[in-house]
Amino acid sequence: MSFQRSIAITPTSLHTIAVIVMVLWLVSGLFSPSPVPAVPRGDIGWWNSLPSFVRNEGWSNLLFGLLSAIATIYMLAELNVANILLRINSRIISIIFGALICSTPYLHAFQPGLLSMLCILFSYFSLFRSYQMERSSGLIYVSFLYLGIATLTVPKLLWLTPTYWIAFYILKSNNLKSTFASLLGLITPYWLVGGLSYYKGMLPAFWDKLSQFCTFHWGGYTQVPTDAWIIIALAFLMFIIGTGDFYSRMYMDKNQTRNFYYVIILHGFAFILMFLLQPSLYHALTPLMLISASIMFGHFIANGSSNISNLTVIILSILTLTAYTLNTWIF
Repeated sequence: MSFQRSIAITPTSLHTIAVIVMVLWLVSGLFSPSPVPAVPRGDIGWWNSLPSFVRNEGWSNLLFGLLSAIATIYMLAELNVANILLRINSRIISIIFGALICSTPYLHAFQPGLLSMLCILFSYFSLFRSYQMERSSGLIYVSFLYLGIATLTVPKLLWLTPTYWIAFYILKSNNLKSTFASLLGLITPYWLVGGLSYYKGMLPAFWDKLSQFCTFHWGGYTQVPTDAWIIIALAFLMFIIGTGDFYSRMYMDKNQTRNFYYVIILHGFAFILMFLLQPSLYHALTPLMLISASIMFGHFIANGSSNISNLTVIILSILTLTAYTLNTWIF
């Protein structure tokens, strides 16, 4: 049995993956702690409104980061099962994400990017369930509600809105009611925060934070640290390999599954484009790129069987181990 096939069908449970991630997470936190990335004040929205024990460096902050990673591992497994993203029974998507997030120490502390990652992943559940539904407005509302919550801490994620509209067109759930539901879901978090700001007499601050989604920081590639470049390059490579392999054998997937992957690929390229245009958002975009890369490369591992694909998996596994070593113990 090839190395690729053995890791694809291994009976590893989610509990085992979660324990391994927990151990590696705590080891890096104890012996090689990485500071929370310096985020421009114009990119954090209402993040500073959260309790200090959640957002300030310390053990509680590290614990919330760990819980976010474990929750994402379980949610990716559930997303796979609920939508049959893989043709075999495999936990490979969760395994890949666990390996990548462990290799990214600057994401171990709870921060805006992890919160937005959870919200975007939650939105996928509602978005995919709306597939070919005539009365999809409720699910579309929930999906855009999660997107709106994500933008409260990373305002520029509002620019993902067109990709969500394209997504429910791809999923054949678009209609007039769905369009209005999407707008309503998107503005609901701002309606609540705006009402609270008005009640507290802080409306000017509300408008100031709201304007952050159109305040850009051009350039700034030198602000991206080396460890971020390593993991982003690795995730990009996995995403491109997985995407290319998907298009070469997508005829083997059901039409519904193909449409789900079209949405994931669309968002994956959107995350990459946002990083190229706004590299200062690397802290928020890296978790999203890891999700796209994990799903697409998981599809590649689960469905490939050639010697070339087996060699590719071995090389990428070595690169991931190297990234963990470099990012945790050197950079």
